[in-house]
Amino acid sequence: KLNNCLIHFYKRSNKSMEMNSNIEELRVQARAVIETKQTPFMCMYLDQKTKSVCVMADSESIKKVRKSNTLNEIEQILKTTFEEGKKLILYDQKFESEWSCPKSLNSCLVPMHKFELPREKDPQGWLKDGHPTPINTLPTEILQRIFSRLEIRDLKNVIRVSKHWNAVGNKPALWKSFDLPAKCREKDNFVKFFQSSLSSNIQNLPLYYGNFVFQFDDLLFESLLHLELSYLDLGNIDLSKVSDEYVAKLVNNCKECVIEEYDSDNGNNFNSLGQNKLKSIFSEMGSKTRLKSFTLSNRTGADKFDLSFVPFSILARAFNNLESLTLEAVNLETSQWKAIFDTMSVHSKVKHLCLEFFDPETVDVNMFDSVLSNLIGLSFCGTILKDEQLRHLLESLDKSCNLKTIRLEGDLTKISTKLVTRVLNQIEDVNLSYSQIGTDQLTEIFKLIIKGASKIKCLTLFEAEEGVKDVDPKVLATAVNKLESFSFSGASDLSEDQTVEMFKEMSKGTNLKYLAEHGVGLAVNRMEHIGAVDPETLARAVHNLDAVWLDFEDSNLTSPQYSAILKRFGVLGKLQII
Repeated sequence: KLNNCLIHFYKRSNKSMEMNSNIEELRVQARAVIETKQTPFMCMYLDQKTKSVCVMADSESIKKVRKSNTLNEIEQILKTTFEEGKKLILYDQKFESEWSCPKSLNSCLVPMHKFELPREKDPQGWLKDGHPTPINTLPTEILQRIFSRLEIRDLKNVIRVSKHWNAVGNKPALWKSFDLPAKCREKDNFVKFFQSSLSSNIQNLPLYYGNFVFQFDDLLFESLLHLELSYLDLGNIDLSKVSDEYVAKLVNNCKECVIEEYDSDNGNNFNSLGQNKLKSIFSEMGSKTRLKSFTLSNRTGADKFDLSFVPFSILARAFNNLESLTLEAVNLETSQWKAIFDTMSVHSKVKHLCLEFFDPETVDVNMFDSVLSNLIGLSFCGTILKDEQLRHLLESLDKSCNLKTIRLEGDLTKISTKLVTRVLNQIEDVNLSYSQIGTDQLTEIFKLIIKGASKIKCLTLFEAEEGVKDVDPKVLATAVNKLESFSFSGASDLSEDQTVEMFKEMSKGTNLKYLAEHGVGLAVNRMEHIGAVDPETLARAVHNLDAVWLDFEDSNLTSPQYSAILKRFGVLGKLQII
């Protein structure tokens, strides 16, 4: 570890400087400095961009080098080694007075005044009496920004440094990824952990069946009630010994909660909460809650999550007190749906509504008319709307639409192209997975994207290949590369001509950040016709994305394509993740 770090720049004006055979003399001199004079240089290298020779060493070594005249010797070698060496200038930080590192502070980085970093052009506020500003004098906001880049394990150490750092480091925003430690599955460790002050920083709490080798009771559960959680997940966990009031309080004291039922490992599925606890949760949700997002999900594959026992007035108040509501495979009575939408049309915080795998027969689509203008997100994932329902929904959106995201499943081919095009092009994120959409409808959507007359940024057409394959390759390629993301069934959705044209257009420049398949990154090598793309064209295209997924087994990519992609690393491009 360096107590002090100085970088000496040997600058020159001739940018065509080349090393010659005399560089070996420089190596010998450097070796002598290291081995004979015990001066451990960390690095000596030629910066290819600035054409500067850089030497890095610690403060003690620099003192030895100055006393031994080594820097002058190295400068002379450089001046005889490189063309136009007489123009080389040695930049050396001279101590105005002997300054030793105060070991009690981690603030001993000495600035080089002659190296023009922006911060040194105006050192006021950064330097005080020629010394760096101690870290404890930095504004709280700056310290917090620094701490936000630390891993949780390092943040745990930071808050132990001082009272000031503890106060700054204990801000909830810094602990977003802090989960309950795995050791807490044991009862003794659970109790011990919640006796420590660190437990108050828990942000994510997954309470799953099988995660704990003990059963919760009121005494153990009470230790969770002081938490201000960002995320809570209740999944099939047996809370039968915990009071209804405690469960309701925990759920409503977090920002996002997911309650899900699914088949347990032993094949048994039980109602982990029961009717009374759910009633208590919804009652408190309707009056006092921190919840912004709530998801109720049934993944057992059996009957739907039945909420028909909850009074419609309680459900209406509860659901409309949220910003985001997701109901997956949930059974509600028609009267309950009506109360929810009636309340939503008058007074509601709901901005995102996701109704997944529900029975469209139980909902009158006319109920949506009065609430659609308040929503910015609407999803019918897993719910295939009937033709009339789909048409009525699009007609309502055509009159008033503030949506930014939509997911529809149904047969759009039976609805007029103009209506489909007008509505969908008003929305930024359009997901038509498992929908039937006509080639003419897609073509019109793509043409508006090309003209810049569409708001669509993200388009998902997973398992909608019947409508995609017949779109003109040039139209598809141009439109797709104006999007930020394009998600499709990568293995077979596109024809050979479409694939070749899309990457050809992408190689010239693109707005796309990545290609996706069903919401996750698409492995480019899985595309059926990817092998037909010219290797250099594909390489330029891939490096114009922000992220790309590549597999090497069962791949449709050729060796020249892999080689071209890998060879472009180091060349200026957008690619950040592979």
